[in-house]
Amino acid sequence: MNEFNAWLTAKGIDPETVSAATKPVLQAQWRAEQAPAVPDPAKPAATQPAAQQVKVDSTSFDEKMAAIEAENTRIETIRSMVVEACQGALGNPDKLKQIRSLGQSAVEDTKTSVEGFQLALLRVDRFAGPIVMSGSSAQINDTVIEAAVCKMARLENLDKHYDDQTLNAVDKTFKGGLGLQDLMALCARRNGWRGASVRAALESKDFFRSAFGAGDNGYGLMAGDTGPSTYSLPNILGNIANKFLRVGFEAVDMAWRSIAATRSVNDFKTITTPTLTGALTYKKLAPSGEIKHGTLTELVYNNKADTYAIMLGIARTDLINDDLGALSTAGRRLGRGAATKINDIFWTVFLNNSTFFTSGNNNVSTGAGSALASAGLKAADRVFRIQTDQEGLPIGIQPRILLVPPTLWYTARELMNSSLNVGTTTANALLPSTNIFQGSYQVVTSPYMENSAYTGYSTAAWYLLADPADLPVIEVVFVNGKDTPTVDTGEPDFNQLGVAMRGYIDFGVALQEYRGGVRSAGS
Repeated sequence: MNEFNAWLTAKGIDPETVSAATKPVLQAQWRAEQAPAVPDPAKPAATQPAAQQVKVDSTSFDEKMAAIEAENTRIETIRSMVVEACQGALGNPDKLKQIRSLGQSAVEDTKTSVEGFQLALLRVDRFAGPIVMSGSSAQINDTVIEAAVCKMARLENLDKHYDDQTLNAVDKTFKGGLGLQDLMALCARRNGWRGASVRAALESKDFFRSAFGAGDNGYGLMAGDTGPSTYSLPNILGNIANKFLRVGFEAVDMAWRSIAATRSVNDFKTITTPTLTGALTYKKLAPSGEIKHGTLTELVYNNKADTYAIMLGIARTDLINDDLGALSTAGRRLGRGAATKINDIFWTVFLNNSTFFTSGNNNVSTGAGSALASAGLKAADRVFRIQTDQEGLPIGIQPRILLVPPTLWYTARELMNSSLNVGTTTANALLPSTNIFQGSYQVVTSPYMENSAYTGYSTAAWYLLADPADLPVIEVVFVNGKDTPTVDTGEPDFNQLGVAMRGYIDFGVALQEYRGGVRSAGS
């Protein structure tokens, strides 16, 4: 063994560093070199080089041994890096699992260099490492990632959407926020994708499938194999889009909410509601104690919810350009689209009311005295107040809303805010100076009321309405009470690259109690 160790030293190899796997190979070579040289019978012994008599292809041996040692060094270095990285991830089981899986793959793949593995570890630290908040460790989750994207997209009033702990996590981990490419890369890597270039990966469906956590990601892993540490890109994108959707939704005219009753329904079946003004006046209890039955009358109102939806996409070019504005804009547009559809259905139903507001229903005011002015308000208010129920008794409901088209909005505001009436007469008769209608009604207006695309539009007609909580003239129903649209995101069709988005809302609109309002023709 002393001779073998001396031979190793002569070769430049430290005997103490030889691994158990390498030692037999080296010993075999050492023995081969100690054996006597075999003469070549075709040549005289004197003509044979001395080196040939004692060595067997030493150059080939050196190359092989160098490769073996280099591979051993690579493996041992990677394993040492795995141990060190795991020590820094104590208390984070998801990250520990990811580092071990990454290290095992690097050891098995001879093409993975130490530098390449080190870069992979840096990515893990960037996207999956724990963050410290208030002296405790907190794992990055979907909500933190979502908030980081919303921050970069400049969502208004970010602090109203996320708590302080989440926003602190964003500031410490993602600094200025998170862009589209980084978001998709983060989710793809946590779902098993191991590529280096995100821009290049945007050309591949495998990258999108990994990012969305669906199917084989092209690296021999099923997306999601990394366990509970995976992020849900569809949920993250959907939540982000829904926040911008709400902004776009609420930016559109919402006058309908002021004059309509809203109601939750369980499904898409037609619902039937009896009139609220049935014969239900309490009766004096007879000495016998028998309570008389009231009646809900045969007059009923129907309503039914339907689904309205549309699709939109974030193109591959927007992803390559890392255009986060494409996501926020798509959300806003989907929100606006839902709001305009509700308005379209609502005002189509409300304005086409020629069989609802009629003299037979005693809920109209017509003629020259119906124009919006003090006299017109007096006429309409009287018509409203003398409405009766099925028993011929006053309904006892007060008008609360003055609904006017934009052309009359200024007049309505003057009537509701002025304390004095100013006027002249040819006879110079004295006029009352007090505006008795000051503050009497809530003024509501909508541009749909005088838009010529709708049957029943008018620049002169206006309405006095009851509070919809008391006696609604119109009702809007929403399935499960969801009165704002929803956005879902996912992969597009197979022949497309990008992100697909769809928005939908379930609602229905129908006229209800004709006694809850008066229409003034305005001329």
